[in-house]
Amino acid sequence: MTIHNLGSKTTVLGLLRNDVVAATTTSSAVDLQGYEGDIAVLLDAEAGGAGITYAVKLTHSDTSGGSYTDVTGGGFTTTTANTASLQKLFVNVTDIKRFVKVSVTVAGGSGTGAVAVIGLASNKYS
Repeated sequence: MTIHNLGSKTTVLGLLRNDVVAATTTSSAVDLQGYEGDIAVLLDAEAGGAGITYAVKLTHSDTSGGSYTDVTGGGFTTTTANTASLQKLFVNVTDIKRFVKVSVTVAGGSGTGAVAVIGLASNKYS
């Protein structure tokens, strides 16, 4: 998979804005209608504390308020306890539904680390 025309066609998507994730959470929906091709999705998680892990995945739905299911290939490797993690994955807009959310499951207690998930997407009409 390749992202083409990273210059003027690229948009940064704040899928899960940088925040301390203390408990399991789900982001707001992001509409992918105006994008095409592959989206690079980046996870940046700092160490969450002794025994804390983060399981981060993309979910998708046909409607913003609809029922969300897991994106095939849209799950990051669960972070190692008390260890920072920087990961990437790629999904193709044509392979997923119109709206995506990020789901973060915190295990091992209450997290104290910041987590961010951003996407780099190509505009369809630029």
